[in-house]
Amino acid sequence: MNKAVESNNLFVFQRSKALQQYCGDVYYTHEDENGFLYVLSDGLGSGLEANRAAKATVDAIKEDIHADITEMLEKANQAVSGLRGAAIAIIKGDYLTKTLHYTGMGNIRFYMIGIEDKLIFPLSGSGFLSGRKQKYRLQSFKYKPGSKFLMHSDGLVLSRVRKSLESPLCVVKIGHLIERNILDIPTDDVTFMVGKFPE
Repeated sequence: MNKAVESNNLFVFQRSKALQQYCGDVYYTHEDENGFLYVLSDGLGSGLEANRAAKATVDAIKEDIHADITEMLEKANQAVSGLRGAAIAIIKGDYLTKTLHYTGMGNIRFYMIGIEDKLIFPLSGSGFLSGRKQKYRLQSFKYKPGSKFLMHSDGLVLSRVRKSLESPLCVVKIGHLIERNILDIPTDDVTFMVGKFPE
């Protein structure tokens, strides 16, 4: 399976392991006049069962997109009880305060350029969502309007992330450049999103 979403401020690309019908990565994006919410969930393993776990976490989050993101994470955790489990990352941005909130579990990676031009890559909690009690870590950052961010599952191996985020190219062109790093028939599910914070 191969999938891409392109807009002026967001590029999302997805390719499933060995081009299987079901991708173990599931993502969700939402934007309104107040801010944005981006979620990327990676079900353990690959194929249908991985997809079910990842989809369960995203569906739980979509039930109340205005909840605190640690509440979202707990709902996602409960949703995978009895399923394979999943790694996940959630970013929620507030346009008024220009603040981004981040939380996650497992090996989803998130990068952004901060207001002091430092590369920020917050660490998620260790382990994965499983339905068992977890400790969640919430981190908040001021984002620089017009700057870019990248979030990806562990199927993408990318060096020189900062160069991509500092590129003057639009997110669609950056996305296509990153896409070149992905095998035609990947050995793992791959999903990434490149976005641009509003100016």
